[in-house]
This record gives sequence, C-alpha cells and structure tokens, in this order.
Amino acid sequence: MNANPIRFRSLLAAAVGFAITAACAQPPRISEDRELKEFDLTAWNCLDRSEGTAKTPDGVERNRRKNRSAPNLLGARLRSFDTASFMQEIAAFDAQTKGKRRKDLSSSQKADLDQREKQLVSLIGYLVLAYAGPPESTNCGNIDFHDWHLEVFAAPADHPPQPGDPTPIICEITPRTQNAIYRDHIRMQALAAFIRAPDLSYESTHHPARRIRVTGYLTWDDDHNGSADVGATIRSVGANQFHNPWRSTAWEVHPLVKIEALDGPAAGVESAATSPPPDSETPAAAAPVVASATPAPPQFATLTQPVRIKIPYGETVLPRGLKLTIVSRNAQTVTVKYLGQTQVIPIASTDLR
Repeated sequence: MNANPIRFRSLLAAAVGFAITAACAQPPRISEDRELKEFDLTAWNCLDRSEGTAKTPDGVERNRRKNRSAPNLLGARLRSFDTASFMQEIAAFDAQTKGKRRKDLSSSQKADLDQREKQLVSLIGYLVLAYAGPPESTNCGNIDFHDWHLEVFAAPADHPPQPGDPTPIICEITPRTQNAIYRDHIRMQALAAFIRAPDLSYESTHHPARRIRVTGYLTWDDDHNGSADVGATIRSVGANQFHNPWRSTAWEVHPLVKIEALDGPAAGVESAATSPPPDSETPAAAAPVVASATPAPPQFATLTQPVRIKIPYGETVLPRGLKLTIVSRNAQTVTVKYLGQTQVIPIASTDLR
C-alpha cells in the first residue's frame, strides 16, 4: 500500500517535534550526590584536560581558570573579604563589562582581568544553599565528577532563596580540589542550611546556615554575565525551580581550596581523639611505663549505591562512592562512622565482600 508522501512527511515532522519538545522538557541529569566524597581521580576522563571539552578560545581560557589545582597556602598572600567588600572590590570591573564576554573585552580590561584572576582570596559569609553542579564542559560533561556550587550570602536565611531575597556570591569546589577539602573533614550537610536535590527541590538540613570562610582563586565566569543571571535581588523562580537572577556577580571564588567553619560545632566527620592532659601534680618520673603497640590501620567501606540514613538534624542520603571508616561488621550489616556518629548500613550497599 502506498502511503501519502505529504501526510507521511507531516507525521514525521510532528514526531520529531514531539521528541525534541520532550527532550527539552526533561531536566538535566544531575549527580545524586548530597554530600562531598573522596574521588578516585584516575577514573575521571578529564584529569589531564584542564580545558575540558570547551570549543572556543573563551571557553578554553575560562575552563583552565576553573580547573586550577590547589596551591600551597603556607605563606600565600591572601586578600580577605566579606560579601560587601567583595562586591566593592569588583564593582568597577562589573560596571565596565556588564553583559560582556571575554572576547568582548578591550586590551586594558583583559589585562585587568588577567591580574585579578591570579589572586587568591578568602570570603566570609553564610552558606545557605549547596548542590552538585550539572555536567559541564569544564569537567568534560561528566555527571559523577562534578563541581559543588556553594551560594554564600551576607546573612543566614531560614528558607531557600526566593523572590525578594538578595542574590549570593557563587563559590565552587571542583573534582581537583574536593578530595583535600573532604579529608579536611568539611561536609555540606553540616554547613549548608539547604541542599538542592537532583530533582531541583530543596532539602533542609534542619540547622541554620553556618558562617564560613572559603579560600580559593578569583575567577570571572563570563558565561553567566547577563541580566538573566546577575542582579542584586531575586525577581522570580522559574518552572525549573531556579531563582532568577541567581547571583550577585559573574565573579566567583573558583576553585575553592579550603573551607573553614567559623561558628558552631566542628564540621568534621571524624574528629581526632586527643589524650587527656597529664596530671600536673604527678612528676613525670612517677608516670608508669606502658608498652605501646602500633594501632591497626583503620579499615574503610566504600558505598556502591546510595544509602538513606538518619542524622541528628534529619535525614540524608549517603552518595555512591563515599568512603567511610568501619567500626564493626557482620554478615548483613556494617557499622561505620559518619558526622561523628555510628551508622548501621546494609553490607550489600558497600564494596565489602
């Protein structure tokens, strides 16, 4: 039977249009991570490509700035800011380059940019919101090896960002710097007031935003230098649940190389045990001599699938790939340490055999 060619082409066009619309309607695939973890960087296809998968000179330069490795901070010259002084510092540059990209800059503006992006800075503010970033050319489009976006505000908030709120300064952890920050016992669930989930909803951590100091390189993310992204106050929340505009400036602290909690309890997962001070009234010579044995090295379990657990301020999902210290184990479960407490998880969710 011969089909009507005009009708066939119409049906084909409609089907293609429907497929494109459906694809566009799907939210971007985002990592399930709700917490920092230790990366095995040898499994990352982008480790030796600081330019990522950028195709333009602007993109290559921007990605190389974002993908800088952590420097030795010992003796480093840091400029320190709070959110207000940070905005004052970059105000003149922002006024001259509003809406521009790197390729649009004059030679003097480009020279200014180059000098600014060499700076290591510290920024103090409140971590209201943190989330795993989407696949980006910076990280070769990888879902698992992603940046962490930290939205740092001048003041804490008891709600996720909403219209009428001021916009934050964006700071980012990269796969190249995450391991050191993780090993420094920094956890997003302990610092942020809210975590954005992969479905773009907000999950409360059930505690206020913590006051933190972040340290890293100044980077101008000119890919987000338009009026839809940059503004002083949030005007709306889109259908995708993103707030617009969503940042105070295109300038970021990116990559972050150090994070410090400046208030409240320590943010560490496992605080180092300290010995009680010796009795000052007991002479050193009177102290008993005790033969010491070399402690056995700690054992670890790595999650092979996400696990939901209860924590002091609610619930969280431990992400696949998270490495945890083992306390004990049996045939069905393993007891591990997380956020200073023990948690019992199914052994089938780990790499233990």
